[in-house]
Amino acid sequence: MIDRETIKAAKAVDINIIFEEFNWEKDRYGRIRCPHPNHNDSTPSCAFSESRNTCKCFGCGETFDTIDLYQCLCEKVNGRVVPFYKAVEEILKLEDMAKGSGGNAVINNSSSQACGYQFGGNKSSQASNGNNVTPYEMIVGNSRPLTGYELNYLHGRGIILYDSYIYDGEIHTAQNVDKALRTETDQNEINRLNEIKTKGRFYKGIAPILRANRIQIKHNYWEGVNSIIYLVDYEADDEDDLCLDQFYMDTERHMAIQKSFDGSHTKRALGASDFNFITKGMEHNKNNDIYICEGMEDALSCSMNGIKSISLNSIANLKSLTHYLLEEHVPHRNERFVICFDHDDAGRKAVGELKGFFEAYNQNLLKNQKYDYVALDYPQEFHDINDYWKSRVFG
Repeated sequence: MIDRETIKAAKAVDINIIFEEFNWEKDRYGRIRCPHPNHNDSTPSCAFSESRNTCKCFGCGETFDTIDLYQCLCEKVNGRVVPFYKAVEEILKLEDMAKGSGGNAVINNSSSQACGYQFGGNKSSQASNGNNVTPYEMIVGNSRPLTGYELNYLHGRGIILYDSYIYDGEIHTAQNVDKALRTETDQNEINRLNEIKTKGRFYKGIAPILRANRIQIKHNYWEGVNSIIYLVDYEADDEDDLCLDQFYMDTERHMAIQKSFDGSHTKRALGASDFNFITKGMEHNKNNDIYICEGMEDALSCSMNGIKSISLNSIANLKSLTHYLLEEHVPHRNERFVICFDHDDAGRKAVGELKGFFEAYNQNLLKNQKYDYVALDYPQEFHDINDYWKSRVFG
């Protein structure tokens, strides 16, 4: 377990060591391109303070200490997602190596092997290196930052990560529309862009909600299969707590939900937890309903509506949820669970099982607080709540 002093030591490491490790160059004014993976900073807009040992991007507003910087550059440069505790270890190793080699660190991030297994390789190359990787590590190791492929897939399901306009059946991100308006000279195109802004329906993107709930969306291409990956970290108020309390961050506290685009293999969840809450980032919403959904896209559809949710990631995980509700969760006043399963035989059966659980719980005289619950009655012609949401977006 990493203590606070170790974390402080990592944050005190000279930030220039990390710049050198990733060949992250400064311009003639001493500025750098923003290291954040989601900020495509073609013109350097990030300044760094030698005295504070931090960077500040004046484009996106983010501030980075050494740990933030290391994690971001690992992902942006190498497509490698590094947990907080691992970043602390590697930064301190970088410093030791830099001191031992006269300032030239030798952690080989370019080959992405600093975590003890090869990211982006194939199964045979990892086996030849003698590394025994877990299925979770295999999935993460072959995952890359979100591409337009995944964004288009999500858009097709009515799930919008970034502020966007829906116009004429198409999704246009607000950032792209505004950027085009600043540079466009053709009057017809300017009129079209303004029409999108004035006549299109505006939707607030859920990227901040995903960040608040520690959910990352990645692209996975492995053995000829294109997949979308949802990476979930669990139950921490901030990154320091994630390393210091019972939710110590290791691969057993993560989940990767993999879903292929072409249907060549089924989705799968990898990790110790079978389901996840999507509740943070919506504290402003006075609605205390929590929708219990079968899959991640269903839960994200709830997020689009500012509704808190639980993704079972598979109806097979229902027993894990009821065990949690029985043994760990304490019912809160004004909290209501809304059962929102698919309109198929398995979904209908699961609705009955979950209602039976709530009824049995509430009949227990030893329980002071009862569960408030209801089954959502959405139109039968839609297979699941995501199909219903798509009809609302594009209908």
